[in-house]
Amino acid sequence: MTGPREGERFAALDHIRGLAILGILIVNAIAFAQPFDVYVDPTRSPVVMSAADDWTWWAIETFAREKFITLFSLLFGVSVFLVGETGERPLQRRLIWLILFGLIHGALIWHGDILFLYAVTGLIFMQWRHRPAAWLIGVGALIYAVTAAAFVGIDILSQYMPTGLEMPPRDPGYVDQMRAGFFSSLAGNAWQWAQDVIAAVIVFGPHTLGLMMLGLGLFKAGFLKGESPNGWYLLAWAVGLLGLVPLAGMNLVFMQGGYQPVDFWLVFNIVDRALPLLISLGYAALLILVARSGGGWLLYPLACAGRMAFTNYLTQSVIMTMLCYGGRAPAGTEVAGYDLPLYGTLNHAGLVPIVVAIWIGQLLFSMLWLQVFRYGPFEWGWRCLTYKRWMPILK
Repeated sequence: MTGPREGERFAALDHIRGLAILGILIVNAIAFAQPFDVYVDPTRSPVVMSAADDWTWWAIETFAREKFITLFSLLFGVSVFLVGETGERPLQRRLIWLILFGLIHGALIWHGDILFLYAVTGLIFMQWRHRPAAWLIGVGALIYAVTAAAFVGIDILSQYMPTGLEMPPRDPGYVDQMRAGFFSSLAGNAWQWAQDVIAAVIVFGPHTLGLMMLGLGLFKAGFLKGESPNGWYLLAWAVGLLGLVPLAGMNLVFMQGGYQPVDFWLVFNIVDRALPLLISLGYAALLILVARSGGGWLLYPLACAGRMAFTNYLTQSVIMTMLCYGGRAPAGTEVAGYDLPLYGTLNHAGLVPIVVAIWIGQLLFSMLWLQVFRYGPFEWGWRCLTYKRWMPILK
């Protein structure tokens, strides 16, 4: 069975990538608008959580957190393979340039950068890109399971051995620093990035490597190409849907308990680490089923956003940091009812309208841009650097 393709592109990959790049923003929004420890523990927010914030947190934790970054990691493994088909040197250049982009993005725009981690992990992963699907799926699943178990172990240790693993206290002046002005927020962001960048590669690199292997294995097997039988997609969708049920219930109990450790803490951590992959594959399967049932036109905006994922990822960071940090707008500036800068003033619910506005803007911009151009602006620049020549950009 042949999956739908647009020119040299697999439509299924673009649909999934578009969903992933938009979904990542709703998860990351709180890390733009609050100190990073609030991303991990909402009780550390300098703003009291409202009921609307609680329910928004529950929805994000249940349906989004770890699901969309998992999808993006799976697809990055596929992109390493597809670019690698044009040659070893272009692939190496592509990943080395991505390291530079990640360093600039992380140090100068937003400390939560994922590009550096992907580039370093991709350079390690590329040596296995020609392995058969069964090997990639088997080894990738093993690495994923081992690293997920390690994360559970760390979570448990942090609960029962708090003296050594508890989150350190935040600098009381950090929020003011991020709101004080452009250079003040730039220094604060760079400091936070420098604290985390190497640790992120060490801690999350192996987990990301497992996902890249799994993604490429599933692509070679036909699943992420959109070429598997409908029965496999129906099964993946059903498993993902069922996986949401215990996760939703446990997040509800956790939220209603004031975000404090619950009696089933071990079970909660295992479920929280084990289910995102299954739920993510369920999302991917649903998109493929919609496209196969004649709903591809509904997914066209997602496909455009997916084809411009690099541009959309970077512009999300630029927009959010301009709104949240000292940036260009002086303190007290109001935009659409929001007093800028937003840093340290909004929790989850207050960020939803901003995220939705960015989603709409990026979907529209992506569709309009690709009516004229072959690639997004950053995709085109990255492609030129990869192949060391000017690439045609106009259709």
